[in-house]
Amino acid sequence: MSRARVLLVAMAAAAAVTSVQAADPKPYRDDARGFQTMIPEGWSDFAGGTTTYSADKSVSCTVTVSPNPRTANMSQDQVNATLVVYTADVWRKQFFSGGATGSIDQAGITRLEAFDAPWAKGRITYPGRAAAKFTVLMVQGPGKIVSGTCTGEPSGYDKNENLYGIGKVLNYLRPT
Repeated sequence: MSRARVLLVAMAAAAAVTSVQAADPKPYRDDARGFQTMIPEGWSDFAGGTTTYSADKSVSCTVTVSPNPRTANMSQDQVNATLVVYTADVWRKQFFSGGATGSIDQAGITRLEAFDAPWAKGRITYPGRAAAKFTVLMVQGPGKIVSGTCTGEPSGYDKNENLYGIGKVLNYLRPT
């Protein structure tokens, strides 16, 4: 193949990825459950539920909301100060119980506006099921914990458009 043809094919591939990523996600707010996020173009609407699926159905992102009475009377800065305990070891204990096995490949705390948000990425296998990749992000406000967990088979999870979608769902997750 000529150099010009190789360059043209590479530019077309880059444009395809860019066009997938350039699509605007739509805001989603569920005041009844107490969270908001973004739904990437092509992903299913939460439609009153707590899970959205990638366009190819290989990745799901589930949001859970729980009350946290211990932090109800705290400021956001005080809530953030309690989150330093979320290390890879804490995530391991949370995910790998009841027969589930896997690894925490990365973990940390990121800042999302006023919220410190612990997160982890890894691999998990539940008994009798295929191995999956996952990313989890937890956002706490006074009196409320919002958590998003995205999982999928590795081949679907690692597609550029799905990684982009996972980023949108989790990076815009907030309590309402």
